[in-house]
Amino acid sequence: MSNQNDLDDQLYILLASMKEYREAIADDSKRLEAFYNQVASGVLDKAEKSLQETNRQAIGVLKNRIQELDQATHRLNWQFIVIYSSAFVALVMIFFLSIFLYVPSLDEIKQRRVDIAELNKYPIQIRRSDDETLVRIMTKKPCYSFQPSNVENKTYDWCQIDPKKY
Repeated sequence: MSNQNDLDDQLYILLASMKEYREAIADDSKRLEAFYNQVASGVLDKAEKSLQETNRQAIGVLKNRIQELDQATHRLNWQFIVIYSSAFVALVMIFFLSIFLYVPSLDEIKQRRVDIAELNKYPIQIRRSDDETLVRIMTKKPCYSFQPSNVENKTYDWCQIDPKKY
C-alpha cells in the first residue's frame, strides 16, 4: 500500500503543481494581455499623434495652394472680363461706325426722296456706263450756279433736264 500512497502523493503533488502552472499561465496571460493593450494603445496614440501632425502639415500646404489658386482664378477672371468686355466694346464701336459711315442720315434720306419725287415727274433718260450714272440734259440752255455771286470760279453744275420721251 505504500506504493499506492506514494502514487497518490505524487498524483496530489502533480495536481497541485498543475494548478499552480495553470494559475501562473493565467497570470502570465493577463499580464501579456495588459502589456499588449498598453503597447497597442501606445502605438495607437503615437500613430494618432503622427497622423494629426501630418494632417496639420497637409492642411497648411493645401491652404497655401488654395490661396494661390484663388489668386490665379481672381486674376484670370479679371483678365477674362477685361478681354471680352473690350472686344465687345470694340465690336459695338465698329458696328456704330459702320452705321454712321454707310447709312445715310434721315435728312439725307428725306432729301433723296424729294429729289426722286421731283425727277419722277419727268421722263428722264438715265443710263449706266463705266460704273457711272448718266442723265441726259439740255445742252442748248445755260446751266445754273447756286453759289454766291462773289465766288471767283463759279461752277455751273445745275443744268435743266431734257424731259423728252424716249
